[in-house]
Amino acid sequence: MDDDELPVLPGRLRRLAEELREEGVDVLTGAHDPVATLVELAYALRPQRFEGRTPTYGVILPPPGWALDAAGLIESGVALIALSDVDVQFARRFADGVTTFALRDDDQITHIACFDRNLADEYDLVGLQTSIGGIVVQRHANGQVRLFGPTGVVRWDGVAWHRDPPLAAWMHRLAELAPDLPTEGLRPLLRFAVHELAARRIGAILIWRPTDLSVPKHRHEPLVHNAPPLRLDRAGEAAALAQALSQTDGAALFDRDTALVGLGIRLAPSQDAARTVSAMRGMRHTSARRYSHDDPDALVVVVSESGTVTLMYCGQAYTTIERGDERIG
Repeated sequence: MDDDELPVLPGRLRRLAEELREEGVDVLTGAHDPVATLVELAYALRPQRFEGRTPTYGVILPPPGWALDAAGLIESGVALIALSDVDVQFARRFADGVTTFALRDDDQITHIACFDRNLADEYDLVGLQTSIGGIVVQRHANGQVRLFGPTGVVRWDGVAWHRDPPLAAWMHRLAELAPDLPTEGLRPLLRFAVHELAARRIGAILIWRPTDLSVPKHRHEPLVHNAPPLRLDRAGEAAALAQALSQTDGAALFDRDTALVGLGIRLAPSQDAARTVSAMRGMRHTSARRYSHDDPDALVVVVSESGTVTLMYCGQAYTTIERGDERIG
C-alpha cells in the first residue's frame, strides 16, 4: 500500500509508515484497516511502561465478517471475554501476547481472547493468523515485535526490520523449483524451518525424501540411532524435535509424511559432487548442497544460525523466494 492511499496521519504514525516504506517492509497490503494496524504496531514498538517495566502485548485485528466465536479460532479452549466501555489504553493491559490477546474492531478493543495454552512462539502465531485471517501483532518478552498478516511475518529486532513471505509463497516457489516432487507435502517441514528454527536461530539441515527409493549409498551416516518418529505436522512433536536439533549436529531426515526417520546424520559427498558443486559459506551449506546433488529425490532445507533459510535441490541453492532478488549459489 502506498502512503498516498492512507488518510492524513498524526506525526508518529506517519513516520512509522514512512520508515516501513523506506525499508521495503510491506505490512499494510491486505490489512482491512491500515490505520488500526499502524496504531497497534506503533503501540507494540513503544508500549506504555509501568514501574520501570515494559509489558509484553498481543492483539488480533480479525478480517471483516469474521465470526466472533471461539470456533473461529484454532484453539477449542478459547474464552472470549467481552469488554464494555473500557478505554483502549486500559484494555491493552489484559493482553500479554502469550495466552491472552486483545481483539480490536475499528477503534475499540471489544474482547480479550484467553487461550488455554502458550502462543508466544512464532510457529503458533503463524497458525493463529492462518486460521482466522486478518492481522496479529505481538511484542515478545525478548523485545522483538512481530506482525503476522497476508504479506507474511514482519519482525523488528530492535535494530532492523525483517520480513518472511507467507508460507503459500514459499510453496509456490518450491513447486517451480522442483516440479517433479510432490512439494505440497513439504508444507509442515517448511513451516517448521521458517517459523520455528529460523525464528529461534537454530541452525539445521532438514532432508525431505518423498520416495521409497533408497538413500544413495555411502552418502550419509547416522550418528544418532533409534530416533523417535516425530511428526512435524503435530505441534508438540515439532517442539520436541526443535529442542533436540538445538543440541545436535548433523542433518535430520524425513519421509514423505514429514516424520523423522534419521537424526544426527553426517553427510559425505561423492567425488563428482565435490568436484562439480562449488562450496558455499560454511560447512553446513556446502555439505547440504552437495548432498542435494547426489540425491535428486530429495529436497534439502538449510537453516543458518542467523535465521536465513536456503532451499537446495539437485545441487542448486536458492536463498530467497523473491524472484527479483534471488541469489542462486
